[in-house]
Amino acid sequence: MKINLKAPAKINLFLEIKHKRQDGYHNLESIMQTVSLYDELSFELTNRDISLECNNKNLACDETNVVYKTITAVKTRFNIDSGVKIYLKKGIPMEAGLGGGSSDAAATLEALVKLWNIKIAKSELEQIAATLGADVPFFLTGGTALCEGIGEIVTPLKKIDNLNVVLVNPGFGIPTAGVYKKIKFPLTNQVRIHTIKSLICDGSFNTQNAFNSCFNRLEEFVFPDYPEIIKIKSVLNKLGCVSLMSGSGGTVFGIFDSNTKIEAVKFCLNKCNWETWFVSTTDISFKPQLSDI
Repeated sequence: MKINLKAPAKINLFLEIKHKRQDGYHNLESIMQTVSLYDELSFELTNRDISLECNNKNLACDETNVVYKTITAVKTRFNIDSGVKIYLKKGIPMEAGLGGGSSDAAATLEALVKLWNIKIAKSELEQIAATLGADVPFFLTGGTALCEGIGEIVTPLKKIDNLNVVLVNPGFGIPTAGVYKKIKFPLTNQVRIHTIKSLICDGSFNTQNAFNSCFNRLEEFVFPDYPEIIKIKSVLNKLGCVSLMSGSGGTVFGIFDSNTKIEAVKFCLNKCNWETWFVSTTDISFKPQLSDI
């Protein structure tokens, strides 16, 4: 049997840092949204070994890879003897604030449950996911969700349908750990959290309100060292898009309020030396396709 899965990227419609924990991590509050940019993974059963290959040669395919870690964790927890062969086709840039690695891990969890016929409740699967990475539990749900704690507490929200989004990446990655080390407390006011949560929860989220309520706390700690990200935001704002850095960067996303504006943005961005993807919001995290070999 072979399983093919698409693992979607995410954006953060807002991201606030609450406080630093005793374990060194930070509690946060964020509304995450899956979008139609994907990694693609294929899974096949093998006798005992784990085999991972990737089209991106810059990605390690050994025990340090989160997909490899996911397989090892599941094999150990459920005492699985058989192995699995995985091919990962990266479509989501790395260290981009789009959650590609976490999404791959969540897809791997779902695939292994099917391949190895594991009987497990979603709550237990979420517990395993939380040990693999802060964003992994979100990708088991996908769509629109409020994420709290270090990201492992996930509350599904009213979905945001077919919102047009452009993703702009400067062509370099930003290590998440380095960004969080720069956070200084106390932080400034947190009023906008309540506004954007209300807009999404009652289904009235739109681009005009997004201008006034979307924000990412980490921008103030990233911008001083990465002026190229400020430039991307400035270009998108001048084109009339809501723009925000996703996660810890360096991808910036822009939200459109009309299809006609997309063409103007495409024309302008084609002149810039940035990677761009035109996507939409999606409420389904994974669409597994099973086929017999």
